[in-house]
Amino acid sequence: MKIKAVGAYSAKQPLEPMDITRREPGPHDVKIEIAYCGVCHSDLHQVRSEWAGTVYPCVPGHEIVGRVVAVGDQVEKHAPGDLVGVGCIVDSCKHCEECEDGLEKLL
Repeated sequence: MKIKAVGAYSAKQPLEPMDITRREPGPHDVKIEIAYCGVCHSDLHQVRSEWAGTVYPCVPGHEIVGRVVAVGDQVEKHAPGDLVGVGCIVDSCKHCEECEDGLEKLL
């Protein structure tokens, strides 16, 4: 599916509106219509290719708020219309007290 985004085509270009292709949501996926997106300094490092692995076009913004517009047939926790937020979760162990309590973002 084609969607509208703001991103960069290379490390030296400014962010600009673009169309990108996303795969269709799968059975465990939640499709979110994004209302707000934070772009933090880690996004800028990624866009500028200062960290390894940048793939272009690069669309920054890993902290979002929006409404669920579709869910896969295996999704039980969310439904269309739900207001949701997505934060950055990197390298969670899934075994410590915080992870087991659903608070991995506080680590």
